[in-house]
Amino acid sequence: MKSKSININWLEYKGSIKRIPKKNNYKILHKKYISLVEYKKIYGEVGRKYNWLGRLNIKDNELRKIIHNPKVEIHLMQKKQKNIGFFELDYRNDYLKKKEVRIVHFGLIDEYIAKGFGLELMNNAITRIYELGIDKIILQTNSLDHDRALPFYKRYGFKIFAEETKKIVYSVN
Repeated sequence: MKSKSININWLEYKGSIKRIPKKNNYKILHKKYISLVEYKKIYGEVGRKYNWLGRLNIKDNELRKIIHNPKVEIHLMQKKQKNIGFFELDYRNDYLKKKEVRIVHFGLIDEYIAKGFGLELMNNAITRIYELGIDKIILQTNSLDHDRALPFYKRYGFKIFAEETKKIVYSVN
């Protein structure tokens, strides 16, 4: 077994929506009852390279309880009917304080990064959160994520409010 230290940053949204002219070559769909297959596919395509493993390592019935909860929302970004990214919002009362939401997952497939899609995806996430009447938005990123993630969140208006370092243990095959 080997271990590795990772830096974790917790951020809170303090900005305003960064509007740019909307590209007409994508759509964002709120998937109320996304299938496990579709969810795991986009989760893996976006996050596998960055060690997003948590949702792939839990039992299907546990994952279903999370992603089909009415206070968890999955929004897919599609281009030419192909899923290219997604965001996941969690505002369950047993998870967070009232009037607080966590952007649990946010990302694009690598080939769509740095092409304006991230800005549009975040605009949609923040707009949806405001529609829900929630005014406190939290997200977390770490040093395993894409190297553009933290700078992107900061430019968009998120501010770090807590940091920690953790050791993770992994096996080497």
